[in-house]
Amino acid sequence: MLKNKSVSDEVYDILKKEIIQNQLQPGEHLIVSALSAKFGISGIPIREALVRLTAEKFLILEHNKGFRVAAKPCNNDLYQWHEARVLIESYIADAVIAKMTEAELNELKRLNYGIRSHDRSPGYENHSYLITMNADFHTIIVNAAGNRLINDMYTAVNYDPHLVRFHEGQGVADLDILCDEHDEIISAIEEKNPARYIEKTRSHIIHGFKRQIALCKNE
Repeated sequence: MLKNKSVSDEVYDILKKEIIQNQLQPGEHLIVSALSAKFGISGIPIREALVRLTAEKFLILEHNKGFRVAAKPCNNDLYQWHEARVLIESYIADAVIAKMTEAELNELKRLNYGIRSHDRSPGYENHSYLITMNADFHTIIVNAAGNRLINDMYTAVNYDPHLVRFHEGQGVADLDILCDEHDEIISAIEEKNPARYIEKTRSHIIHGFKRQIALCKNE
């Protein structure tokens, strides 16, 4: 029996980890009744966890077939995700420069320090933590623009959790370079320089894509 985290959150965490670590294979079906028996709980929190994983594209829900594990992201998936990020994070430059608060800037610095100083050894927990911190860094920037529809678009294209799955067990590529690039973005915002913000943001995202692909090739 699972202990409350909530129960649905615990099921979500366990299944997500099993997908990322390939304990659940692409195409494998997840049956609510079987999972309910496995965890010793009712089907309601199981379904909640499965729906959440489907929303995050870890699972696919098919009519009359139920839930199955989605395919791993490929290079083209990663390219499209970075391309969408370049468009969104560059477009909001003027709004970010005009609206970002001192508290938000300080949070960017705190997150980047946390990324730089965190344990870098390979493994699911460390990698997931760093990916989440990096996602939080960029989400703060997007939210600072103050456009709810853009926030929704950015959330819809969010692919950060799948980076762990893309090359699970290897850690984050060139972490010091990533943090240096974050510092340059922060500096551009502090200088209230939209052109420099666009330059540094585009460079960061594009080089990040190249680092991810290079890391995958070295597997």
